[in-house]
Amino acid sequence: MLWRQTVVLGVVGILLGTGVQANQPPIFIDGMDYEQIPEDTAVGATVYTLSATDADSDTLSYGVSGQVSNNLFIVDSSSGVVTLKTALDRELTDEYQITVTVSDGINPVVQQNPTIFITDANDNSPVFQGIPYEVDVNENYFDMTQTSIFRVRATDADQGIGGTVSYYLEAGDETKFGVDRPTGVVNLKEELDYESSSVYQLRIRAQDGGGSLNGNQVFKTSTTVLIVNVVDEDDQPPLFLGQPFSTQVNEDTPLGTSIITINARDGDYGINNPIVCSTEGDDGTFSIDSTTGVISLAKTLDRESKRDEGGVYSFDVQARENSSDARSTNTSVRITVVDVNDQIPTFYNGSGDSPQDYFTATIPEGTSAGIPLGGLDMRVEDNDEGDNGRFTLTLDEEGSKYFQVVPSTVYGQAAVNIRVKNSGLLDYETLQSVQFKVIAREDMAAEHFSSNVTVLVTLEDTNDNSPVFSQSKYDLTVAENSPDGTVVGTITATDLDSGEFAEITYSLQGSGSDKFAVNNLTGQITVAQGNQLDRETIPLYFLTLLAEDGGGRASNVQLQITLTDVNDNAPAFQRSSTFKVYIQEDATSFDEPLQVQAVDRDEGINQNITYSIIDGNDMNNFTIDEDSGIISLTQPLDYEALNGPDEFHLVVQAMDEGQPPLNSTTTVIVVVEDINDNDPVFQQNVVNATVPEDAPGDTPVVKLNATDEDSGFNGRIDYRIASGSKDKFYITNDGEIKVSPGGRVPLDRDLYGDGYTLVVSATDRGNPDQKTGTATLYVTIEDINNKDPVFTPSEKTDSLPEYPDTPYPSKLADMSAVDSDVDSNLEYTITSITAQDENGQVKTVDPDLFNITNTGEVWVNGELDREFAEDYVLRLEVNDTAAPWPKEQTATATLTIILQDVNDNAPEFSSDEIEQNIQEQLPVGQLLATITANDPDKGPNGQVMFSLTGTTLLAIDSSTGQIKVNNTIDREDGQWLNFTVIAKDGGNPPRSTNKTYHWRVSDTNDNDPKFEQPSYRGEVSENATVGTSVLAVTATDADFGSFGTVRYTLVPRDSNFTIDEISVSISIEFNTWESWDVTITLLDVNDEAPTFSQKLYTEYIQEDVVGGTSIITLQAVDRDSTGPNSQIEYTIVDGNADGVFTIDRDSGEMETVKPPGLAPGQDFNITVLASDKGSPIMSSTTIVRVKILDTNDNPPIFVYPSANATIKVLENEPVGTFVVRLHATDEDEAQNGNVTYYFDPSDEYNGDRANFTLDAISGNLTTKVVLDREEKAQYVLHIQAKDAGFPPLTGNTVVRVQVGDVPDTDPVFNRPLDPVTGEVVPQTLTVDENLAPGSPVGAVLNAVDADEGATIFYYIVGGDPDGYFNLNKTTGMITTTRTFDREAQASYTLVVKASNNASYVVPAGNRRKRDIAYDPTDLTLQEVIIEIGDMNDEAPRFTKRQYSAGITTQFQFGDAVTVVTAIDPDAGNNSVVTYSIDRQQYFDRDGEGNLMSTPTDASGTFNIESDTGQIVTGKVFSSDEKGYYTLQVSARDVGGKRDNASVEIYLLREDQRVKIVFQRTPDEVRAFKDEFAALLSNITGAIINVDDIQFHTTDDQQTDELRTDMFIHGVDKATGLIMDKEKLIELIDANYEFLVRLLRDYNVVEYQVAVPAKADVTYDNLIIAIAALTGILVISVALIATVCTCWTTKLRRELRASQAMLYSTKDVIPDLTEKDALQVPGTNQFAIDGSNPMWGKEVYVNEIAEESDSDDSLDDNEVDVKSPQPRPMDDFGDEQEITVNLYNDEYDNYTKFPPGYANGNFILDAALKEHEDAKKNGPHRNFRDLNLETTEI
Repeated sequence: MLWRQTVVLGVVGILLGTGVQANQPPIFIDGMDYEQIPEDTAVGATVYTLSATDADSDTLSYGVSGQVSNNLFIVDSSSGVVTLKTALDRELTDEYQITVTVSDGINPVVQQNPTIFITDANDNSPVFQGIPYEVDVNENYFDMTQTSIFRVRATDADQGIGGTVSYYLEAGDETKFGVDRPTGVVNLKEELDYESSSVYQLRIRAQDGGGSLNGNQVFKTSTTVLIVNVVDEDDQPPLFLGQPFSTQVNEDTPLGTSIITINARDGDYGINNPIVCSTEGDDGTFSIDSTTGVISLAKTLDRESKRDEGGVYSFDVQARENSSDARSTNTSVRITVVDVNDQIPTFYNGSGDSPQDYFTATIPEGTSAGIPLGGLDMRVEDNDEGDNGRFTLTLDEEGSKYFQVVPSTVYGQAAVNIRVKNSGLLDYETLQSVQFKVIAREDMAAEHFSSNVTVLVTLEDTNDNSPVFSQSKYDLTVAENSPDGTVVGTITATDLDSGEFAEITYSLQGSGSDKFAVNNLTGQITVAQGNQLDRETIPLYFLTLLAEDGGGRASNVQLQITLTDVNDNAPAFQRSSTFKVYIQEDATSFDEPLQVQAVDRDEGINQNITYSIIDGNDMNNFTIDEDSGIISLTQPLDYEALNGPDEFHLVVQAMDEGQPPLNSTTTVIVVVEDINDNDPVFQQNVVNATVPEDAPGDTPVVKLNATDEDSGFNGRIDYRIASGSKDKFYITNDGEIKVSPGGRVPLDRDLYGDGYTLVVSATDRGNPDQKTGTATLYVTIEDINNKDPVFTPSEKTDSLPEYPDTPYPSKLADMSAVDSDVDSNLEYTITSITAQDENGQVKTVDPDLFNITNTGEVWVNGELDREFAEDYVLRLEVNDTAAPWPKEQTATATLTIILQDVNDNAPEFSSDEIEQNIQEQLPVGQLLATITANDPDKGPNGQVMFSLTGTTLLAIDSSTGQIKVNNTIDREDGQWLNFTVIAKDGGNPPRSTNKTYHWRVSDTNDNDPKFEQPSYRGEVSENATVGTSVLAVTATDADFGSFGTVRYTLVPRDSNFTIDEISVSISIEFNTWESWDVTITLLDVNDEAPTFSQKLYTEYIQEDVVGGTSIITLQAVDRDSTGPNSQIEYTIVDGNADGVFTIDRDSGEMETVKPPGLAPGQDFNITVLASDKGSPIMSSTTIVRVKILDTNDNPPIFVYPSANATIKVLENEPVGTFVVRLHATDEDEAQNGNVTYYFDPSDEYNGDRANFTLDAISGNLTTKVVLDREEKAQYVLHIQAKDAGFPPLTGNTVVRVQVGDVPDTDPVFNRPLDPVTGEVVPQTLTVDENLAPGSPVGAVLNAVDADEGATIFYYIVGGDPDGYFNLNKTTGMITTTRTFDREAQASYTLVVKASNNASYVVPAGNRRKRDIAYDPTDLTLQEVIIEIGDMNDEAPRFTKRQYSAGITTQFQFGDAVTVVTAIDPDAGNNSVVTYSIDRQQYFDRDGEGNLMSTPTDASGTFNIESDTGQIVTGKVFSSDEKGYYTLQVSARDVGGKRDNASVEIYLLREDQRVKIVFQRTPDEVRAFKDEFAALLSNITGAIINVDDIQFHTTDDQQTDELRTDMFIHGVDKATGLIMDKEKLIELIDANYEFLVRLLRDYNVVEYQVAVPAKADVTYDNLIIAIAALTGILVISVALIATVCTCWTTKLRRELRASQAMLYSTKDVIPDLTEKDALQVPGTNQFAIDGSNPMWGKEVYVNEIAEESDSDDSLDDNEVDVKSPQPRPMDDFGDEQEITVNLYNDEYDNYTKFPPGYANGNFILDAALKEHEDAKKNGPHRNFRDLNLETTEI
């Protein structure tokens, strides 16, 4: 001990003597005591940086200390950058107290304890408190002073504005509720009504004030629902149930019978007060039970007494609450009395009230069918209702022979018409009178009451027989080459009348009647124009033979003349020119049938054609079918066998069978085409070849050769390798196989195999069918020894336990290599062995400790002790000794052996003796000493735990070995403390070591020891062994004895260092302490292994994952300092036997190499090694567990129902009816196998799906609508089953839903559609006029009924009130009941109804039979138009009896004069009119203008166009003709019926015509010229003739195409003379008041003399004219100044007037009515040409306005143009120009005015008058805003 003290004192002395300054510890800079961090700071983000200063400029190392600090942060030891390690949550912890450290490596570590404040981020949503929310509110509760009904409350854990909550009403009735945003108070906006809604659901949103989160401003929200239940209050009147209240009761119902029950209840659903019922407005017929509401019969019923009301009783029922408020409600009750059959049908005369049983009538014989009996006024009534009032009217047997009664069925009452049924029996010669009975009989009522009446009909004799032909149609024949006069046949008719009425004449009518003639007396028909008869042109003539008796009665018969055939036409080929066809050789037939066709226009045997080949078939290669003309091959053609041309020219003849036969020919060219019919053939089908694997590109392998016997393109061969090449070979055009060039695909035998099988094809160029031959080439690849051996794997790590007792040698690992060369020979060697202990210390080992065999097995030959060396790294090499160049084809590998620790060492105490002199009275817990022990084992085996025995005054920390005071130590109890410390490791079983200590207890000390230096600094390697001396410190104590003994300790104690408690005997007075800084710098060694953050990582991959898919990126951390000691490499060391995974050595990214090959649910456990690059290498492992997930690779498959299955469901079933449950299965697992059902989205436009609902989960298919089979009988649904995988897979099926029929539809008509417009068109039928009753018209369109097996009946329900037609209700056939006259009515429109009801009747209430209107929307109705076919029974009629016209001497030959028009009411050809002039006369005048008494014949003066009625001139007229012409014209139809009219044509002078100008086009004027002339004639009293109509010619001889000139002349009706123009003008002016509307309606602009009269010019007149002209000139000079002065003022005034308010001419022309007042467009009433004072003038308004005087009587408020205003601006700031239209052509209604108004200024006067009135009464309109610069008027 003494020597130790001496050494220490010596050292201290030396140090004190040298005066060395101690090293200073680092100091944290200011501001490191706290930090604020947002709670949304991302993990890994920098939060702040530690910063300290060091006076000695030592390198500083930063860190954190303590569990909290290490959990929260990671500190970069060099930069002090602190990054976040764990996510923060302010709401859990808002501040942390952590410990940060800084060290200079010399002095003790400096600590600081900053506070970390976590600042808030808006990461919390508001949370509603106390949910769910529900509140009850009375329905009438509403108080404006207190509207709140509830309060919702939400809290937000965030701070500040992010923690404030606002409330919003997100959904609900916002008109009734609102939410106060700051408080969440729910307010009522208006009164609630329980009856409208008894509950409300309000969705309320709570939203915070927003704040920052991850750098974004966000608002967090949450929602809740408040249920508001409305509490009912008694505030509603009673409510009737089951309205309307209507029922029926039989009129013989007994008294007291219950009729109907009135149900009522309290209108408040939550309150149910009793209800009392009573009647109002009842006449006492019914009574009501006030409690039950039952209405009963109180009086006897009589429906007939309520006949006017339709048998209906109507009254009110009141329901009243039995409560204090007595609220009440009324409803109407309607009780209809159902009739009982108590009335008998009764006949009456006209409107009389007395029954009558006898009637008389008189009719002419032969009265047409359907004509009612004249003078018969019969009425029949049965006052019962419905079927009780329905009865039939029939005639007895006698009457029904001749007549029929209408109507046949009566409802209640009807007027009775008896009509002729069979007019043929009403013949006066055989029958003079008929007496019969009319019978009325009920047909529906059970009683069948009936009555009858007698009718006597007397006949009158008439001429009633027409000629009658014995047949309805005659068929005659005549040869088509018959000459004129050939008799065709004789047809006669008979007439039952006598005398002249029996004399018959015949005539032919119809198209083609001119080809034949008929003898008008005998009826013999002959050929008239035989040279025009040609059967091939017109084979049939349909003519009408008319027979007319002497009384004008006529009849006709249809005549059909058939021309018989004569063989006069040769066959004609359809293709007259040569045509060509192509056929390939070897074909057995043509591609399309080769057929020649000829036609012969003759008929019968004359048109039979026989075909033959007459030339070009020398080799008999072809044959032709003589009947059909089809040409066929007799044998296939051979192209190669043809010597010469490849065409055949066949001449085909067609011959008929007439006498003599006729023929024609055509040429058919057949071209023979060569075909490709030979395959290429290789000389050898199988070829073998060899090529070395290192053969360069383009090395020839073998050459193949093929031949083709065809020629041309068919024989040219192209070679290609069809398969097997694998891009290693190619073939040239000449068939040579070579190695592919460029080295792109080397022939590496080891990589690609030792041989190839190539299929080579040779293909010719035939078109379209190419021929191909093939050959097989076997290529063998020769091996070359050129591959290096390869270790598998090249790096391997084995972990082995150390076993000192293991027998040696022992096999460690298999490190074999492979060489793909065939003749390789591998030799293995160990090139180096490296070992290091757990501290990275390199150890030297015997080179013979390991060896490797020739098979690659590694063996150990001696003991392996982990405590000596923990890691062994063996460098291996393999060499291919058989290679051409030895030692060049080698490979290396590394085998790492890591020894696992075994607990084979006990702990060893530190060699230093710990002696302690313990001061008495030390406080409990005082640290006394630290015991250290070392166990060279690793892990738990090397972890030492301490325990202490022998005293209770001391206690030892089991982990640190610190000995502390456990109880008070009292020196008087003993001077020594003796105890034993036990050190035990954690092995199994554990090993331990004991050590005994003897400590002295000493007195107290009052002097501090003093160090000899202010600080100490030392260095030590971090792997220095325990006990290594670092440095010596020396301190002295002034105390003596034991108190002066100085002992050293480390404060705070660091388990890494100890200090010798060196004592120096110095006398001291007090026992005190002094501490000093000692800085120890640690030098890094590679003693830290990389560590993973987790022992186990779990990742998931799909079962079908592909190679190259990233799985996970592992990161290990090495705590060594930067450099190789902390650089990490990653390798997979276990669990990857199949090579599924690989890991990047540097990044740690783990990827797949190939698909995993395991089933879903299975795992890979991959061991990954992280090794640093230090020396020795340190490493650690982790396990990556890779779980295989199911891939969604199986689509759902429907198992029920089967595909296209048909499921039946009845129509009319309610919505939601179950149809079928679909079921599909999916073989995938978990959600990939979960199946849901949908309608196929790709079928979204299929309307069928809209009718069904498909439950996505259950697959239940139900109806969405009520199905109607008639609307659609089958639905096709495309169903999709979808799994829940990603992406989802689907399966599809089709389900057909068949709708079963339930009888529920009415039959409907399939109405025809217009093919152009697509609109519905009615059905049209035709029946000829004059046919006898009962004639068939046609069948109504068949209706269809969608119901299966339905029977359809047809009824006429409209359009036939008089019963002119009968309809067979089962067949739909319509027949007539009368004879029709087309001219009286050309068509009838019937409404036909289709019904399933065999007894259908028109609904009650329709008093008239068949009066239902056609409704296009009602498909049970069909509109049928029956057109009456025309017979020529009407004569033409001229439109006027007398026509007049005028001509002048300007008319040339053939000029049109006028047109006469006749109209024939008949139709078709019967209405065609032919015009002729029967007579022409000329009435001349004498010299005095008087008509001469005798007219002269003027035939030929005029001609008439027979088809148009246009009369034209037949000569040129002279000016000396003063009279007029009269023409007698006639119009005839094809039947000879005619009409006559007269035409008067006057000779005019040009100056006798008046020109009327229209604001219309000539075509428009021509359309109304006759109407206009007639109206003008009526008003003026003169005959007005229109002479000409042409485009208007202006004064400057310009043509105005928008106006028309009409030239007219007038004829005095009294004298027949042409009126002078002046007289006609005066006549028009005199009748102006009556003409003004006419002129306006026809847009007459003006009328004037057509040609002004030329005045005679004499000398005297000339002198007078010159004098007058001179006077005028003088006056003009005098007046010119006045004119210039007045013009501006006048013009300004007129302008202002023209812009004034609209005025009426009524003020000036009081005779005009308001309706006739001029309707003028533009700005005012000046639309009439000449009436506007500004007409035609261009004025500059502003200039005039500037000169305006202030004395103008026009008010500026009316028209303001004095001060020009700025132009108005549009929305874009642009100037606008306003134009005021003072005239509009569209309203050009100008006409001449009556005398006194013709100057046109009367309208200006009206404007001025209106203006003066406005000055008194106020302005009409202000034009200040108008700025008119230039106006064209």
